[in-house]
Amino acid sequence: MNNFFKIGLLLLVLSGFAQDKASHTVYFDLDKDHLKETQKDLLCDFFQKIDSSHIESISVFGYCDDRGSSLYNIDLSNRRVQSVEAVLMRLGIPQKKVITLEGKGRIMVNKDTISDLNETRSKNRRVVVFVKKTLQSQYFMGIPKLYTEFQFPHTKGDRIYLEHVKFETGSSYLDLNSRIILDKTIAYLKNNPTIVFEIQGHVCCTPPQYTDALDKVTRDRKLSYNRAKAVYRYLVMRKIDPSRMTFKGYGNRFPLGKAVELDRRVEIVIIKS
Repeated sequence: MNNFFKIGLLLLVLSGFAQDKASHTVYFDLDKDHLKETQKDLLCDFFQKIDSSHIESISVFGYCDDRGSSLYNIDLSNRRVQSVEAVLMRLGIPQKKVITLEGKGRIMVNKDTISDLNETRSKNRRVVVFVKKTLQSQYFMGIPKLYTEFQFPHTKGDRIYLEHVKFETGSSYLDLNSRIILDKTIAYLKNNPTIVFEIQGHVCCTPPQYTDALDKVTRDRKLSYNRAKAVYRYLVMRKIDPSRMTFKGYGNRFPLGKAVELDRRVEIVIIKS
């Protein structure tokens, strides 16, 4: 019985750290190393659907079609990778999680066996982003606790609801009072430099066909993302190390079930204490 118990315990431990992978491909125009806005949006949407607290590592590989010299295409594929890397940094992805950035050069094709050579070449002008995720069960994370302000000590999974950081309907603008409240949060974070966290934005009052709200300034339907990004930018401006934090919009998926204005909120989730 003792051996069966040990095996069962081992399986429980392994299940608590199940790994998953996801990938996304962006495409480039002929001889170009910059992404079109449509491709940037698709890349951003891909990362919006991933809980950044579960990202273990990211690998980025660039490719070219078969035209041009080998050296030219190696250089072009590396520049394409750098273009994607810049987008990841703007999304708040920690640099240390990007473990591979590599241009692979051209992808050779057999022209005699391909029915649509132009289409094949267009698909080969690409960068592929691979995300390795670690999914931890609540058995290891502990049951997350919701706080209205930072306390000490915090553990992984704790959620701090910044209830006094207010947003107007359709807005991601941080008013003066919200910045004053954030300054108290910043003081706590500076006194506890080992804390790593995710900034999570939320919205209220959206039509049923939408998962996020419209930002009345930018006119994109990424209001929760923009709110999280506004807090992230303010923390960076106040000298909080960007490598300690990520940000993400969760739309209307997690209402508090109270007054709707309380859902126009930002939360901070502890990833590492």
